[in-house]
Amino acid sequence: NQADLTRQGVRGVGGALGMAARVRAFGSVLVIGVSGTGSEFERRPLKPGLPTIDVIFVERGEFAYIDGGSWVSSRAPLMIAPSGLPHRVRFNSAWSFVVARIPREEMLPFVPMLSDEVRIYEELSVPEKAMRAFLQQAVEGEDQVSPGDRHTVNLMVLEMAGRMLRGRQGESWSQTSPHAMLRDRIMFAIAQQSADLQLDPARLAREAGVSLRHLQAVFSGAGATVAGEIKRERARVARSTLQDARFDDLSIEQVAREAGFGSATSMRRALEQIYRLNPRELRTLRG
Repeated sequence: NQADLTRQGVRGVGGALGMAARVRAFGSVLVIGVSGTGSEFERRPLKPGLPTIDVIFVERGEFAYIDGGSWVSSRAPLMIAPSGLPHRVRFNSAWSFVVARIPREEMLPFVPMLSDEVRIYEELSVPEKAMRAFLQQAVEGEDQVSPGDRHTVNLMVLEMAGRMLRGRQGESWSQTSPHAMLRDRIMFAIAQQSADLQLDPARLAREAGVSLRHLQAVFSGAGATVAGEIKRERARVARSTLQDARFDDLSIEQVAREAGFGSATSMRRALEQIYRLNPRELRTLRG
């Protein structure tokens, strides 16, 4: 129901949500079926950072979303969005969609270097169509679900979503390779510890039991650097905080400290490098 969506940070723009919704929990995954007529709503994070990923299958209706401060229209059947970032969606006619809301950390074993941009896809692959049908059945079912079945549904959704993200983001390395497993561990550690000012590549290498040189070589093979991923994770948290009006009482310096940056200057440089926007512009250009 709408109360479930409100608890997840969804609210109508300029009034009530104006939709019918059903939310079902399967372990760490939420499956949400939503329908309505013309309406506009937004999803804001319950806390700073990018805690979840939304996999959204649009079943009916044309929608518009904000990209770079402008509305962009689409009839695409698939949207993948980091739901920890504020974003707004507008439907102008009857519509319906089904969503899998997945903890970000659950996807790191599949795609350790997750994009934090909203992605729109014009066509569905056969596995994606199967995932859409599975989610529809999961959210529409009226039967009571046993704990064992909930666990099974949770694992199936995570597996389908992980493989979809992996394919869509074009990862070429083997998930089971030693280098991939090490990157998984390090990316998870970065996500958990990025707010710590003392976090650096040398400490991550020590915690993983490998040399710094080896760790740097593993990330270099994936076209990345350890320091760069630490900075990127901190920038994600800073961007989310700056774009949420509930945290407007925090100064730029406070946001920098909360995100793990040593100073407002280092945060500004990171945001300008990654997002091409400074902190004040991020607070102004809210989606």
